[in-house]
Order: sequence, then C-alpha cells, then structure tokens
Amino acid sequence: MTEETKQHNFELFIKKLSQLGINTDTLVSSIGDKLKNATFNISTDSGLCGDGTLIETILKTLTPFAVRLNGLYPEDVRVDQNTLVKICLLHQIAKSIRIKPSTEEWKIKKGQLYDYDSEQPSIRTGLHSLVLAQSFGIPFTAEEAEAMVINDRELTDDQARWHSSLLASIVRMANEMTYLQSMNTKKINS
Repeated sequence: MTEETKQHNFELFIKKLSQLGINTDTLVSSIGDKLKNATFNISTDSGLCGDGTLIETILKTLTPFAVRLNGLYPEDVRVDQNTLVKICLLHQIAKSIRIKPSTEEWKIKKGQLYDYDSEQPSIRTGLHSLVLAQSFGIPFTAEEAEAMVINDRELTDDQARWHSSLLASIVRMANEMTYLQSMNTKKINS
C-alpha cells in the first residue's frame, strides 16, 4: 500500500469520526501515525496483513458490511447508523499499539509479519480499544461499550451469543464477514 493511500485512508477515517461529533485531536496526536500504519491482522494467512490494512479494512469492508447488515432489519429496530459507524471505526484502534512488526526471521518466513507487543497490557483488543478511546475523551454508552468488546467474548459465551444488543451482534457479524471475504478472496486468487 502506498504512503498516499495510507494517508488518504487516515484522513477519511478522521473525517468520519469528526462528522460524528468526535473530537479527534488527542487521538491524532497520541497514536495518529501508528494508526495510519497499523495492520488489521498479524499473519499473511488472513489476507488482511500489512501496513495500513487496519484502517483500509475498517473503512472499505467491515463498516460497509455492518451498515448493510443493519439495513436488513426492520426500520423500527435498526441501530442508529452513526452509533454503528462510530463503533466500527473505533473497536480495533488498539491494534495500532498492540501489534508491531515481527523481528524474528522464522516467523516472517511462515507469514507472521507482526507480533503482539509484550509491553502492552494483557487484555483483549476490544477492551484495550475502549480504554484507549476513552483516554482520548471519547464517551461511550453501556450498549456501545458492549459492542466495543463483543469480539473479546468467546463464541461459547451464551450471554454474548444470545443476549447481546443488536449493535454488538452486527459488529461481531461484520467482523466475521470481513474475515470470511478475505479468506475466500485469497483462495480464489491462489
């Protein structure tokens, strides 16, 4: 991905947050460059690995999936689109500081181009993203917080599986669809 593409994606990401009424000054000054260059996944197996793929994937795949899924529900039960977009944009921002380029040649040869940073807290990405966003002054309702951490929950967690809000369910489904699309695209192109 070119530097121009990464910069364009980052500017669009920040613009969308600003349009939602979110002050992005602290986010940009604290993690802006890291966020612009962050990877969505650590391994090339996923097809979502590489500098700049976090924002690219969130903007061009995950969020559109979430918006389309929301549109499938009857209008009277749909999630507020601005809330949905807010969560889609923010629920994985911790990857920008949790994941760093791998330095171990054997991992790189196997396709694991990135590693988790052992100096970061040992918490899941959603929870870390929620804490990080709150530290930048971004407020969340309880329902939004649930959606921010839904991917942290195990698929065997019956409470999360059957009793989550529609917002959280859509965010989880959009993530699953993002990975499935990438894996299927990778198979087709192989």
